[in-house]
Amino acid sequence: MKTGQVAARREARDGRRAGRGFANHTENHVMTVYMPILKGRASEFLALGKVAAQCRPFVRPLIEVMPLESDTGDDDRTTIESVAAFEKRVEEHLPTERVLAVDCHRLLAKNRNPEGRDAMSMVSNAVRKLGYRMIPVVRPEDGERAFRSAGYAAAQHGKGACLRVPWPAPRTSADDARLSRRIRDDLGLAFKDVDLVLDLWAVDSDALLKDRKADAWQALTWAKGLPVRSITLASGAFPKTLGDVPFDTPVAIPRRDADLWTTVAASYDATELFYADYGVFSPRVSQGRNPHPNLRYAVDGQWYAYRCERREGTGALGGFDGLCKAVVADLWPSRGTAFSWGDEQIERFANGQPLLPRRPESWHACSLSRHFATVLDRLAHLRRP
Repeated sequence: MKTGQVAARREARDGRRAGRGFANHTENHVMTVYMPILKGRASEFLALGKVAAQCRPFVRPLIEVMPLESDTGDDDRTTIESVAAFEKRVEEHLPTERVLAVDCHRLLAKNRNPEGRDAMSMVSNAVRKLGYRMIPVVRPEDGERAFRSAGYAAAQHGKGACLRVPWPAPRTSADDARLSRRIRDDLGLAFKDVDLVLDLWAVDSDALLKDRKADAWQALTWAKGLPVRSITLASGAFPKTLGDVPFDTPVAIPRRDADLWTTVAASYDATELFYADYGVFSPRVSQGRNPHPNLRYAVDGQWYAYRCERREGTGALGGFDGLCKAVVADLWPSRGTAFSWGDEQIERFANGQPLLPRRPESWHACSLSRHFATVLDRLAHLRRP
């Protein structure tokens, strides 16, 4: 594509991104940073691109590059196609000022050929070509190749790196010394250039919440001894399936990830510990195919899950309009459609005049946009997610 065409597309894209201003703003000059952990779904990119402009500085997404399904068994081809799909979604949905952390772990796991294409370097080159900046993500257990590829990306973008630590992960002084050497020698960075994400994963039951609180204290005690740039506590509370939610009857689901963070953050300044979650998805598994129409509507410290039966034939997914009508009748916020882009779309579905197609990507984008707005609004005004 010619340079002029690229510039024209970018100008049009950024003009669309400016969009309307929604009400989930902050009067605070300093606010807790929110890191949604996303799996690179189309719905996630769509919702992320609709975050209100005034909130964008406080949203630092961590996006996983997911491997596309392939029947050929050609790892190199799968990597190329997966990176291309990721690149397209970044360009279509995100404003150029957005800095995103990028995790290629799943794509690297899919391509087990040590001589195969370097996914992180490919993503880094693609993101830079588009005019964006990224922060490469590594884990302590990653091999030398992954660390060096992340080092290449860090040097290319100048935004440091992100260390994602699955927890429980008991650490020893020897582990920490080795990690320090790897950050220095393989990443080419110092700890002060590294964002630390302590990932406690699933907290989708009261028993797990109790256990994760103990894990969180242990993880933060360890993290306080590292001179890192930032510390983020991550977990996900949304259930892995909505199979237990009856049709046409909303069910409240506690946002235990928010409860976990609020409990341990009490010993921090509100802006020192960043908050991360998995949005309206479970960290456990990807959502199944051909789901029943559903809406996951965040209100304060819980989600309300609405679900209806998937009908056969024409209009199989039309039941989502009815779910939106129920939400408007039951839970509609005082600020209405001004609260989030997702609320605006929900009202359109409720009125039978949607701008989005009637398919799962649209349901999830509406749900996720509402979730983002709820988290940001609560962080701004209550200093808890």
